[in-house]
Amino acid sequence: LESQAYASSQSRIGHINCKSGSSFKQFFEQHFRYVFVFSMNDEVVHTGFYPMAHYLFALCCEAK
Repeated sequence: LESQAYASSQSRIGHINCKSGSSFKQFFEQHFRYVFVFSMNDEVVHTGFYPMAHYLFALCCEAK
């Protein structure tokens, strides 16, 4: 996640495999024809601004 630049060093210890929104989508596009990326902040899931997201989700359809 791009927000890791603003996280404390203690917080970063538990965060593994953090990706930017574009690299997250590119990873799944290698295996699926359609990839829909959603972000989440607090309790709200949206298609908004990836750099400020706390979580990223991908809905993938039609395996290649």
